[in-house]
Amino acid sequence: MRLSIFILILISLPLWAKEPPNILLITADDMGFDDLSLHKHPYIKTPNLDALAKQSVQFSDFSVTPVCSTTRAALLTGRDFYKTGVSGVHGGRDYMQLSETLISDILNDNGYATGLWGKWHIGKTEGYMPTDRGFDEAYYAELYQHKNSTGFYNGNPVEHKGWVSKVITDYSIDFIRKNKNRPFFAYTSYLAPHEPWIAPKEFTQKFINKGMRPAIANLYGMIEEMDYQIGRLLQSLEEQGLADNTIVIFMSDNGPWWDSSNLGAMTKSEWEERNPSKMNGNKGQSWQNGIKSPLFIRWPNEFKAGTVNRYVDVKDIFPTLLSLTETHLPKTNKPIDGQSFVDYLYGNTEGPNNRETYIASHSVKSNKEHFNQWTPIDDEARSQMTYHSQVIGLRNEQYKLILNPANDRDGYPQPVQRYILIDMQADPLERHNVISKHPVVANKMKVKLKEKFHQLLVSKTSYAPPVFVVGGNETISVVNGFGAATTNGNTISTAHHMTNMKAKGDSASYLIEVKKAGNYDVYFKQDNTDAAGILINVNIGQNNLSSELTELNLQKLGSVKLKIGTQQIKFNVMQNNSYKPWAEISGFRRLILVPKGYEISNHDLKMPQ
Repeated sequence: MRLSIFILILISLPLWAKEPPNILLITADDMGFDDLSLHKHPYIKTPNLDALAKQSVQFSDFSVTPVCSTTRAALLTGRDFYKTGVSGVHGGRDYMQLSETLISDILNDNGYATGLWGKWHIGKTEGYMPTDRGFDEAYYAELYQHKNSTGFYNGNPVEHKGWVSKVITDYSIDFIRKNKNRPFFAYTSYLAPHEPWIAPKEFTQKFINKGMRPAIANLYGMIEEMDYQIGRLLQSLEEQGLADNTIVIFMSDNGPWWDSSNLGAMTKSEWEERNPSKMNGNKGQSWQNGIKSPLFIRWPNEFKAGTVNRYVDVKDIFPTLLSLTETHLPKTNKPIDGQSFVDYLYGNTEGPNNRETYIASHSVKSNKEHFNQWTPIDDEARSQMTYHSQVIGLRNEQYKLILNPANDRDGYPQPVQRYILIDMQADPLERHNVISKHPVVANKMKVKLKEKFHQLLVSKTSYAPPVFVVGGNETISVVNGFGAATTNGNTISTAHHMTNMKAKGDSASYLIEVKKAGNYDVYFKQDNTDAAGILINVNIGQNNLSSELTELNLQKLGSVKLKIGTQQIKFNVMQNNSYKPWAEISGFRRLILVPKGYEISNHDLKMPQ
């Protein structure tokens, strides 16, 4: 009798009480909602993703952010991305603060094996790498090396004679095989179809045969190759007997882009063919084609396949995974902004939906001189950030309000006093600005949007710059020149360099966290010879180093004595001693600190770019 009762109780328990579910999170890079044959693309065939969708709960109204890093920050933390320090792509503004807790941290602490392969893009120096952030195993793939992928496997440089989509799929399959007897969180992060557009011939030739230009053949070939590799990945779950108890999630990080650095831009007709649903916008914009992503979630033993038409956002995936795995948020965790949508997955789609999403990304606007999308958002930049100049918005299930929407294409609705209001239920293609018809709704949303902007603006943790680790586990400590906390004078930030430093007063300051006290040699690394003859001073605490820069790519500036703790490095131009009047520091790549006497060369400096 007791045994029968025990068996009855066991049967009635939810599946995850018996065996925690595995999680396979798959992301594409710059893949549009329409880039699937399931979504009626006229040329691309994606049989594996189409099949996954038909086995999944599909979400028809799922939003991400307009660019990759901000989406990944929200995805992995469940928080508004600005709060995590991520406010753009590159230039140091893609670094997630070390105080943030990722879903990988939490699952790893709760017994999950964790792995990441492919695109990371939320930090690339010590402390910020995937293996520093809750992942047991990681292949950090270089951006955007599609052919013969290179990168870092668990921190060590590796090179592959294979296409990146295959390489990261192989890593993922191997990880699943090794961890099939314990719960795992596998994050397979494809780089396709981000430009440059290039794909194996076996995936491009059929498009060439149809008369398409190489640009389009390679773009479409990238998507079809990714689909093929996803098919291999899903088949591996079947072969290991893991499919029934693995939650599979597929999504893209933002909408499609129309230009490639190697093959040029799409034509108007090619763009129209790529976007059969005719949504407004593209990657980088807050129109739907910039932020609407597919979302497929499959758990065969738990979820019934179908479509959910309720609005959800990328930051909601974090709490949803916590709910599905019955994992508790750590008491010390920062407050999350996402809301679990577990009820929707189980078919309960009735009732109110109070989600609100702050729409924004890399388009931070400041009147500070030389400010651009890579400039650090320091106190001066903040002081010159006005609400009415921002490209931001607020979305709930019914309405979407955008301040200063992109207006670079024919047919977009025109703003009224900088605003548009879209009724997303009646007008999902965003053809009509209904702000005049719904002034009460618009005014309430304007108040909330303005409040949100100012809350983020005064918060010291929002938009925060990187804090570079010195004297940690790595012998070579790196301070990226493009990851400044402040800039002054003529200094201009770019994606991968600090530039335009040419006159006295031009400077950039960096935050460091010294883990080990001691004497360090300081090196300057540049990517060109323009700085020859520029006299600079580097100040760190009580240390001052002065040096006249030469044409050398790597040059030693001197030695400093550092104490443990958070400190500032100030890099100043003192004088231009070059006979060339227009000489400047235009390729400042890194400052490198090593224990005094440790000799380095360019060969030692293989590190994420």
